[in-house]
Amino acid sequence: MGKSKAPEYPTTVTKTGLFGKTITNSGGSTFKPTAFQKRLVGVTTNNAVNALNNYLNPDYESEDYKRGDEYYTNKMNTQLQNNYLAPMLSKNLLRGSTAGDIMRGFANDLATSEYERQNDYRDQQLQNYMASMLPYTTIYDMMKGTTGLSTALTNSIANYNAAQNRGSGIGGLLGGAGSLMGGVGNLAGGLK
Repeated sequence: MGKSKAPEYPTTVTKTGLFGKTITNSGGSTFKPTAFQKRLVGVTTNNAVNALNNYLNPDYESEDYKRGDEYYTNKMNTQLQNNYLAPMLSKNLLRGSTAGDIMRGFANDLATSEYERQNDYRDQQLQNYMASMLPYTTIYDMMKGTTGLSTALTNSIANYNAAQNRGSGIGGLLGGAGSLMGGVGNLAGGLK
């Protein structure tokens, strides 16, 4: 019986529109992203790098931090004055000098809590980094899925072609079983 030639591993192209396309052949798979995916990865990479840098090296002199710190300080001062001091002063439950002492003490407490606000700012930068990575992982999942489809299609075609070369139907099945039994017999004979 002559040896049959192994079938060629086919080349397939899996196009999925928005999800890109993958070309698979005997050399592997190559993913071709869409223009949308390229732009999204570019923007995501830029945002992720900036957010990670801001997390690792927070700039407490930045306008972003100062704006947040100023907002927090103003909000806390307003709440103290409007919700606590003003009602007590209007009902003569508190003297003006005592209210001034409370405000000075509160200002000291705000200065003391600066460390906590810095940690909150740093945590916010970490959240920004994690949020900026979401589109990147989505594109990776799209690429992985498209490449998986292309590889599965190529393998299916290769398996079909291999089955066609071995023969089909009962004759091919019996020939395959005979080859298997002959191989087992040769193996058993070699073990004696």
